[in-house]
Amino acid sequence: MPNWYLVYTKPSKEDFVADKFIERGFDVVNPKIRERKYIRRKLREVISPLFPCYIFVRFDVPKDYHLVKYTRGVRRIVGVEGMPSVVPEWIIETVIEKTKNGPITVKPNSLKPGEKVLIKGGPFEGLDAVFEKELKGQERVCILLNAINARIVIDRALLARAC
Repeated sequence: MPNWYLVYTKPSKEDFVADKFIERGFDVVNPKIRERKYIRRKLREVISPLFPCYIFVRFDVPKDYHLVKYTRGVRRIVGVEGMPSVVPEWIIETVIEKTKNGPITVKPNSLKPGEKVLIKGGPFEGLDAVFEKELKGQERVCILLNAINARIVIDRALLARAC
């Protein structure tokens, strides 16, 4: 009886491996996320794997194990002591439900004035700051940079709450 399993792929080969399995008639779930990343010093919106190097595949272990394990781009089938671990159906249904309208889009957490933040990208990466206010415009915020006592405007995607 076919069940869902988690397949570990080579880096950046999720789509390639998923396409191979789809061509062979397997059910595949390869969820995506829409996020903003710096690429060549420019902030861009990209669609990335929700689970890098992992895809979900439904197959029958006795019948299809060898075919799945040795498909080009597959590193291994996730399991314990050499036996693949079944992924519960409700997990797959939840992932499918969350991605039915396309890639998942994560909305940034709301920040409060005076809250400590950490800059996680760009030229000020790794520096501490204090959130001041949101600005008009899509994703811009104003922060107070502790290291040089300056107020700067930065893309909201580059901030994380400081612990």
